[in-house]
Amino acid sequence: MGSLLLTKRNNLNKLTFKQMDLDRYLHPTQGHTSTSRATLRPFYNDTQTSKINELKYPYYELKHPYQKGMFISISSHKLFYDKLISNFKRQYQSVLKAIGIKVGRDDIKQVRDLPSEVKINELIKKKVPILIGAIHDNPSKDGDGIRYQHSHLFIYNIHHYLPSNNCGLNELVNRIRAYQGRFVGSKYIKDDGVDVRPVGTYQHYEEDITDDDFYNYLLHPINNPRKETLINYMKNNRKNPDLNYSMTYLYYNKDYMPIDLTNRTLTTEYK
Repeated sequence: MGSLLLTKRNNLNKLTFKQMDLDRYLHPTQGHTSTSRATLRPFYNDTQTSKINELKYPYYELKHPYQKGMFISISSHKLFYDKLISNFKRQYQSVLKAIGIKVGRDDIKQVRDLPSEVKINELIKKKVPILIGAIHDNPSKDGDGIRYQHSHLFIYNIHHYLPSNNCGLNELVNRIRAYQGRFVGSKYIKDDGVDVRPVGTYQHYEEDITDDDFYNYLLHPINNPRKETLINYMKNNRKNPDLNYSMTYLYYNKDYMPIDLTNRTLTTEYK
């Protein structure tokens, strides 16, 4: 028994503190299995089960695992484009509510055209979360012979409002998943129809996402459409390339974020 404990201790010593800390940060989605390959398949290698510890670059060098953004995939159940796009404001509102920020939908701006560089930089400076929504066709028709759609959400600037302690971050990411479950379209799969992960994991490196260059990153579908980036993946409706849906941009349109500290586990804010 003593030999077994010594072996385990030696294995742990091979990891740096930051690497072990990282594993705890990323734990919320470890082992998550989707009920639909429509949204999550591009991120897995011959499996539908996510392995969050297989990172493409050293995440422990970041100030926060979600510094480059949060990516949410919704495995929708029999939903069409019109319903999905009408949900975006509610989903943005729901994410903010989960992190302790209560806003009305009338205060959320939703546009199809990319906001100006001045506006994007202004939102980043004010620490306003920016949501980019995309809709894709499912890989194949459903059992009823109809091809439905699903959605992806890329939320940038959200790390300012996420906890720094491991337990708090796990709890908050799970809360975001639970709140987004109402948009899956079926009460039977809502608990397993939402995947949340830090931007930059798996096949999309996202090495060029910084506050100063975020607007240029959003222009990749125009200026650098073949580069392997998440924003290019979102732009392309790969399962039905003859039909591309416009991306949608959302942000809170007031001068300050109405933070409610009673509904969150935030302990510090990342600068």
